[in-house]
Amino acid sequence: MSPETLLALALVAVYVADSAHFLAIGEALIRTRSGRTAGLSFGWPFELAGRRPFIPNPLTPFWPELRLVWTPSSAGGAAEAVSAEMRAHLAAVRPVAWIASVCAALIGVVAPLALTLGDEPLFVAATLLCLALSAAACALTAWRRKELRLTGLPLFSTILVALVCLPCAGNLARSVAAQRRWSVGAAELPALGFEGIPAATLRAQLQEALGAARRALPEDSAAHSALSEQLRRLEGEAREPD
Repeated sequence: MSPETLLALALVAVYVADSAHFLAIGEALIRTRSGRTAGLSFGWPFELAGRRPFIPNPLTPFWPELRLVWTPSSAGGAAEAVSAEMRAHLAAVRPVAWIASVCAALIGVVAPLALTLGDEPLFVAATLLCLALSAAACALTAWRRKELRLTGLPLFSTILVALVCLPCAGNLARSVAAQRRWSVGAAELPALGFEGIPAATLRAQLQEALGAARRALPEDSAAHSALSEQLRRLEGEAREPD
């Protein structure tokens, strides 16, 4: 295999690997679509070092995922308020997402294709254009830092990675969106309003995730009792007509 082909594969591999999430017990990812909450994931069914990996669709970097911490009690934010904040956050991220998506296409599709075909001018042009767009997306991120609630070291590290690692620039919107985490009571998650997902399906997902989390906790712990209460609430809602 030629060095050019290896480099082309490496560019794609770095882009995909950089988009991966590793979710601990009590964490979930909200998939989005056109500024709406469109799905919920607790990661893949197997664990690596106590965390569940999840790789989002590499073809949709313009729909960043949101990070969620579901609490074992109702101590999280009100679901309606959190849902409104998420929509506002997605609106603030959207311009960054579209620029980053062009970067992803350039460095994840055009550049590898140019390497495979041996078209050096096209590869250089795609790389330089990706670098310019990455700088523009980073500048926009810094400009909207208050709306994105991204300041200090997290802002600096996010921008630095996008500028130094061009395949990572394609995931800039995902990285920015994941910096902020929302907290919602586990039994209140269906109230976030996931479009296109039946309430019964969502409750079944939650019951499975809560059951797995409860099995990992000592039976005499307060967290175990709180999760049991959340499960009882979900089971009670499941018996009620939607």
